[in-house]
Amino acid sequence: MPNFAYEAASPGGAIVRGVIDAPTRSAAVERILAQGRTPTRVVEQAGAVPGAANERRSLLPAWGIANDRLTMLRELSLLLRAGLSVERALVAMQGMTKRPRVKHVLQALLDGLRGGDALSSAMRRAEDMFPETTRKLVAAGEASGKLPDVMTRLAQTAERTAQLRERVVSALIYPALLVVVMFAVLVVIFTVVLPRLEPLFAQSGAALPWPTAVLLAVAGFFNAYGTAMAVLLIALLIVGLYATRQPETQMRIDRFATRTRLLLEIPQNYAAAQFCRNLGMLLDGGLPLNRALESAEAAIANRHVRREAAKVSDAVRQGRSLRVALESAAVFPRLTVVFAAVGEETGRLGAMLNEAAEILDNDVRTKLDRLSALLLPVVTIVLGAIVAAIMTGVVSGILSANDLAL
Repeated sequence: MPNFAYEAASPGGAIVRGVIDAPTRSAAVERILAQGRTPTRVVEQAGAVPGAANERRSLLPAWGIANDRLTMLRELSLLLRAGLSVERALVAMQGMTKRPRVKHVLQALLDGLRGGDALSSAMRRAEDMFPETTRKLVAAGEASGKLPDVMTRLAQTAERTAQLRERVVSALIYPALLVVVMFAVLVVIFTVVLPRLEPLFAQSGAALPWPTAVLLAVAGFFNAYGTAMAVLLIALLIVGLYATRQPETQMRIDRFATRTRLLLEIPQNYAAAQFCRNLGMLLDGGLPLNRALESAEAAIANRHVRREAAKVSDAVRQGRSLRVALESAAVFPRLTVVFAAVGEETGRLGAMLNEAAEILDNDVRTKLDRLSALLLPVVTIVLGAIVAAIMTGVVSGILSANDLAL
């Protein structure tokens, strides 16, 4: 008999979670009602969509999901605000898209809706496309009757994140191309050009200038161990990629990113903006603070900040104010603490957190522009210095040989 995981409100208003056996979802709802509880979510475990999670992980590569999510949220919000029902909007979206992955996800959502699930529950069939925070916000919109407004805010948030990501990628493309081209040029110089000049330098019969000697030594090293170095470099790259996928390594990287001053506090402010925006939307959607904190915490990309946000959630659950909990976490900017305090005092916590997110987002964009403006000159200067050093060695060796010939 299938098992159904459920969330239900007890007569006293407390949220109860559990698992119940029932032949169908309707029977599970009836049994929960018979216990005097009001079900708010009933999802079949493992049986509703056999192997859905594993299939999704294999069929949906990590790249491109953010763009597909943005497109779906934007189109769904437009269609809902135009007055269409959720099912008709999904059918229309399915007819508009040509991407097989999006069609597959939309069909899963339609299957869930036609099976009696709410949109937020149907989104569990595509967990990679719709993370927990998105589903919680959609559930809050369904409960409050403000689903079109919630979808609009989700689309705006996803669009803002996409713009920030594109800004970073655009800032790194040109410096990365410079580095790649320069690396190729250096390989050609040390493996082709300098070995051909070495006989000329050897014929001089005198001690070479030290820049030329260093260049010839590097060229000899490349010729002797170039293949081994290439293999070692590829092996190190594979090991590095594997290591960065391990939770412990990712935690160390995220911790370093939030603590170093070299990145101008960009990762810390970005994570805080994520947290504030999601928490504000969840609170505006009607969720209580403790449940909103749990969902907002799960959506933070930075693992170090996410761990500290979990401590904030625990402190609020123990009766502390959000201001005190954020202050004790020591990873959130002072702006977040101040705005949370004002929001608690005025009863406008969601609105104040949204304002804090806007300010932090603007700060992140400004610092990214500043960092990208500095990156290109720094890369150009470093590569220019390398070229100047190589030319110094080559020219000094040629001049030395010519002087001896005269």
